[in-house]
Amino acid sequence: MAMAISIGQFLNSRNIDFSLTHHRHTDTSFSSAVSAHVPTTQVAKAVMLIDQNNEYLMAVVPSNRRVMIDKINRMTGKQYLLVSEHELSNVFQDCEPGAVPTLGQAYQVGMLIDDMLLEQDEIYLESGDHENLIHLDRKQFHKAMQNVQHQNISGYRMIPSQEHDRRHWDWE
Repeated sequence: MAMAISIGQFLNSRNIDFSLTHHRHTDTSFSSAVSAHVPTTQVAKAVMLIDQNNEYLMAVVPSNRRVMIDKINRMTGKQYLLVSEHELSNVFQDCEPGAVPTLGQAYQVGMLIDDMLLEQDEIYLESGDHENLIHLDRKQFHKAMQNVQHQNISGYRMIPSQEHDRRHWDWE
């Protein structure tokens, strides 16, 4: 599978120019960036949240950052929690398990995007599988994110050092 059907239909219906960047099979957006040899700051990852009324919100942040759920809760006045892996497959039925695409609009899911992504000249989005990224230039990304609310919603995350020794951690 190169891209989820819903994602392709969304991009085509809005005349958004894109290309696919293939990489080895990975389980995270961060690993996809490394495998595809693109900056982790330019790869968007989706984090699915659900509130007390069972309404979904897709928070989209750079792959090298984490979502600040507490900040989103304060901003929205709601109490969001992470969505379980099982629930993800119900929402993203045309995607491989665990491969959440970063275009919630294609699934009628509300979105909130981190400001850092809007500043990038090039952006790579998860496509709904574990081996391809959707590559957009800034203009096309802004076109795809038209009317999507944005805010500073990400913070640094800890990652293992270059040696991958879990006893030593670096801050990104």
